Amino acid sequence: MTQEHPSPASSDTTVSSDSAPESDASTSSSPLSSGSSGSEPAVPKKPRPPVRSWPASDEIALLEAVAAHREKHGRMPSPSDIAAALQGRLRAEDRLGAEQVARRLRALRGRYDSAAARLSRGTIPVKEDDVTIYRLSKLIWAGTRKGKRRKKARAADARADPREFAELSGLYPCLSAEVEAIDKGCGAAAAAGVLKRAFGRIGDDTAARLEARVKMQRVAEARASAELDQLRRNVAGALLRLSK
Repeated sequence: MTQEHPSPASSDTTVSSDSAPESDASTSSSPLSSGSSGSEPAVPKKPRPPVRSWPASDEIALLEAVAAHREKHGRMPSPSDIAAALQGRLRAEDRLGAEQVARRLRALRGRYDSAAARLSRGTIPVKEDDVTIYRLSKLIWAGTRKGKRRKKARAADARADPREFAELSGLYPCLSAEVEAIDKGCGAAAAAGVLKRAFGRIGDDTAARLEARVKMQRVAEARASAELDQLRRNVAGALLRLSK
């Protein structure tokens, strides 16, 4: 009788030792799964409202309204004023409000700054709508990009010992040619040679920056002239085919 008790006891300990890891595993995996699933909705990210896609004609109408208001009143209009003025005039009419107008104007301002930077590097807009949008944006925002900081830099970059125009012509040929042309075109507005003499005091930092801009502008003008010539040839060819 005393020898029959150990076998059930040993079987009980075996069962408890096997079942204990199962219960531990289940209890240990449960908090992890609940914790991971609970962490996702704990920090929800509110999606930004999408900017409505506007046709180019609507963007042009918006910029025309802003430019006309600024020319008439001498100040930028409020988004609510523009929204009221454009009601019923846009192709993508969708209960236009001040918030939509403000978002679109911010986007157009950013595009204008980017286009102005590309233009300074010699890249010009290709599409006619892009050219129109750029010109209207320039009417509204030209001269508002870091103007005070640039004026301070130009005033500080001046030499106490002026250089001869011939020396500057060798260092900065494109800029010197522009200065000479401007000086000759001043007429009665300034005595002949005033700008050329002032040019002798220009600092090298300012001169190098302006030289690069003049070169880029010439490249842009050459590209625009070539594209215009090609366009004229295309138009002439199309008309000649129609005349046959």
